[in-house]
Amino acid sequence: MFAGKNVLVTGGSSGIGRQLALDFARCGARVAILAHNADGLETVRREVARISPDPRVYLCDLGDVAQVKRVASAYLVDSEPPAILVNNAGYAVYRTFPDLTTDEIERLLVVNFVSPFLLTREFLPSMIAAGGGHIVMMASIAGRLPLTPCGPYSAAKHGLVAGAETLRAELDRFGISVHLVCPGRVEGTGFFAHQSFRDRSHRRETRWTIRPDMVSRATLDAIRRDRFLTTIPRIQGPLVWLAHALPGLSRPLLQRLMRARVEDVYTRKSSRQSRESNARNV
Repeated sequence: MFAGKNVLVTGGSSGIGRQLALDFARCGARVAILAHNADGLETVRREVARISPDPRVYLCDLGDVAQVKRVASAYLVDSEPPAILVNNAGYAVYRTFPDLTTDEIERLLVVNFVSPFLLTREFLPSMIAAGGGHIVMMASIAGRLPLTPCGPYSAAKHGLVAGAETLRAELDRFGISVHLVCPGRVEGTGFFAHQSFRDRSHRRETRWTIRPDMVSRATLDAIRRDRFLTTIPRIQGPLVWLAHALPGLSRPLLQRLMRARVEDVYTRKSSRQSRESNARNV
């Protein structure tokens, strides 16, 4: 199914994006990778090149709307439109809303919510003219259940989920399938590289992880089967259903979990400030 198809993967310099690029290449696709990390982008380009000749790479900061438009135009000059567009890029910081700066909030919303739709919009006319294709929106369990710290990330992913639903209805008439993938906590990615994640408590729920290759396999399977919604691990699906079907039972539990996570942040912050104050007074 993927042999000879043009595939563009955003956030392809590490983690899920890197794995997707490699797996699509192994299936015979012509892979292009978009990311903002130049060194990581070149490393993945070399990895993909060992499998498939001449992978294309595009350096782009998805937090910059002008760059998104320029890169989309450059891609269409280089080749035909993508048969498969994977909007995978995303990031978060582990801070509560009062501690986020205005610039951080704006960037979180643009990278995680605005840019996937802008990039999709840039390619839609050519995809429609080509007679169809596939668009993948990589959301998160945080897009189906409200989770914090980093409320703007969860809000953006909720928007991505809703947007994927509307795109599915609007693009079906053009032969374009939309696929929504909602992973849980994925290990071995750059997602948790931010210092705020390294400083946080290692709570019990953070031990439940999946690997990038599991997400990549599930994504390729969703495209093959033309499946709209994929949750991974699968146990998340019933949990989300339960949360929405029985809000009176589930919401208090979810609120308790989030309050505990928030209190952990402020406890560690207070402890750190106390240590720094003591160090200055020595």
